[in-house]
Amino acid sequence: MDTTNDNSLENLEAFGTALRDKAEEKEDISCLLPFTTRSVLMAAANLKNQPTLAEGFAIITSYWHALDELALSTQGRFAEILAQATRRAERLGIKHWGPDFDQVVCEAFVHSRTSNAEEPSISTLHLRRSSLRAGFSTLHRIGLIAKDPTRGIILPTRSQLATRAATDDEIALLEMHALASRASRQPMILALAEATGLTAEIPFVTFEHLDDLDNPTTVEFCGTPWVNARVATLSTFGKRALRGRIKVLRRDGTLRKNESIVYAGAKKRGDVSPTASMCQSISEVFRRAGLHQERDLRPASVAFWAGRQVFEAAPVRQLEAAAQAMGLKSLDMTAQKIDYSWNKQ
Repeated sequence: MDTTNDNSLENLEAFGTALRDKAEEKEDISCLLPFTTRSVLMAAANLKNQPTLAEGFAIITSYWHALDELALSTQGRFAEILAQATRRAERLGIKHWGPDFDQVVCEAFVHSRTSNAEEPSISTLHLRRSSLRAGFSTLHRIGLIAKDPTRGIILPTRSQLATRAATDDEIALLEMHALASRASRQPMILALAEATGLTAEIPFVTFEHLDDLDNPTTVEFCGTPWVNARVATLSTFGKRALRGRIKVLRRDGTLRKNESIVYAGAKKRGDVSPTASMCQSISEVFRRAGLHQERDLRPASVAFWAGRQVFEAAPVRQLEAAAQAMGLKSLDMTAQKIDYSWNKQ
């Protein structure tokens, strides 16, 4: 693999400044970023103090790119907002990612007016917080900061629904925190949920329900009394997570094709039911991602997000496509799950 870009990390301050300038102008910075996680971690280890604003920006965006956990579009969106936040911090005299940034910048930036001097929409508030949270979570994961200050920022709910579809930025946070967990089954559970799997279906998915163990792209769900059995498409995250898990099991000689991918509970008195176990696992990922306080987010929000993705990608008969993908038997029910209004043009 070409590692020429890794040399950029030798001068983090200059590199981060250049990256931030480009990100703030909505330019693609991916071609400038290093290719290896090791180079990023070495650059972080060489820091003698808390990272400056530019150093932190370089490390965060480089780590995302090298680890390839976030879609490039998400990386770009988050980087643009982080660039705006650090620029605001700079104007206020803040020089480092640390307590001063936490206290002076975070909440004020999230609630600041837009470039048109308008009050930010609820979706903008959430996207700003998600971007900051992704940045702080990365610095914490690497060991450069002690905590994520965005966890104290409480925002209005995005909807009045009891359970809504998760948004792209929330899914990105869930993926980051699922992979950062030592619980090996949590990325698998999230992977199946991102393929429209419900907590009542996910425990019963075995490796035999995948189309190809070497390169899985689809998964077969058994259905429930409320949703039809179906073959669903795995997300990019899902493909990578399942492929990695299969590789580990094969290496250890423990792959059993007819066993559940994620549930190993015994049928003993007092055991948590399979469905409850899946709910607990997904809820734990929500908690680590800081999304557990969103009243309209539930484990099913991930499956609803998947349905929304199908709806938006379908060239024609969008609602029918989403209903088929989710296994739903009613178009009205489908519209409700993905928050689609019949009155929208």
